Amino acid sequence: MKVKVTLQSQQLSKDELRLLIQAIRDCEQKSFPDKEIYIWIDAPELTTAEATEILTSIEPPYNERIILTTPWAGGQGGKG
Repeated sequence: MKVKVTLQSQQLSKDELRLLIQAIRDCEQKSFPDKEIYIWIDAPELTTAEATEILTSIEPPYNERIILTTPWAGGQGGKG
């Protein structure tokens, strides 16, 4: 089944965004270890370096299953 879930906030800090992504990853690993889940995050206020910093901090890594867009990255923020 194809599913699309949208979350939106204008109140998260960079650190809170990282915590949210990590929490999603942790839940995915615990509840759906055999499923591929792709995540698209649009955070126009982040620089490419900040996006990369967030994505590389996520454990275990997403390995190309997450896209974090920033205006400076032309739609391809840091990779994870």
